[in-house]
Amino acid sequence: MQLTSGEKIIIAMLADLHKALKIEGEIDTDLLMDAIYNGHLWSLEWDYSGLLHANEASPLHVKETTDILEMWDFIEIAFEQLNDEGQARVKAENNNFEPVFRGFDGNNEKHFGIAKHLIERMGRFESFKGRALNSHSQVVPHYLRMLKVFEPIRNQISMRSNTSLTEDELIAVLKARQ
Repeated sequence: MQLTSGEKIIIAMLADLHKALKIEGEIDTDLLMDAIYNGHLWSLEWDYSGLLHANEASPLHVKETTDILEMWDFIEIAFEQLNDEGQARVKAENNNFEPVFRGFDGNNEKHFGIAKHLIERMGRFESFKGRALNSHSQVVPHYLRMLKVFEPIRNQISMRSNTSLTEDELIAVLKARQ
């Protein structure tokens, strides 16, 4: 970590205000100022690894995640709207696959944390709230293949009177995952 002289002064002033106002918080201002005064900025990265990490989500991953969540929202709504015969056909055409969003791999896919934040913290994609979002296996490659089929449909769907996926569109999108 590198701090400019100006940033050090600003932090010192904020630490003084923090102390003077007796604010309770997660940051130990004495530790912070000791690290700055004595040249131990590296220790802040250790002590505040949750705050000072380099794992910022890339715009590409955020876009992929939101596109995937939107796609799955369309899939689940369309499947739910089908009658029993239509649902049976969609499943039969997809090796009895139940079209339910199962999340992302919590250990290996950055999309997991992004989805969790979108759903649980930001209140987006409400239909997925409360679900276990860890698929425990890598699924992004499957979802990206599905997206290639879904995107042209999504681009045309707003021009239709029925904005739900048709049975044939649902089958095509789900088949792409294989």
